[in-house]
Amino acid sequence: MIDYEKLGAFYLGKEFEIAAGEMAESTVLYDAKDLTTHAVIVGMTGSGKTGLGVTLLEEAAIDGIPALIIDPKGDMGNLLL
Repeated sequence: MIDYEKLGAFYLGKEFEIAAGEMAESTVLYDAKDLTTHAVIVGMTGSGKTGLGVTLLEEAAIDGIPALIIDPKGDMGNLLL
């Protein structure tokens, strides 16, 4: 298995082939050097904002990248416990 943290990349999951309606074998990575100082995740209810946030925070924690989370609804605080 590939250790993505050693590559300096965030593992976000597998690609989804919309036309075929199935998961592809290729992975989705985000290069840690492309991180900016600020980020926001927006979307409609049920679009996966919390899931994306949790994934990014987990990967950042593994790489030792600090994070400040402002979550008025409280989903993130409950998940981190």
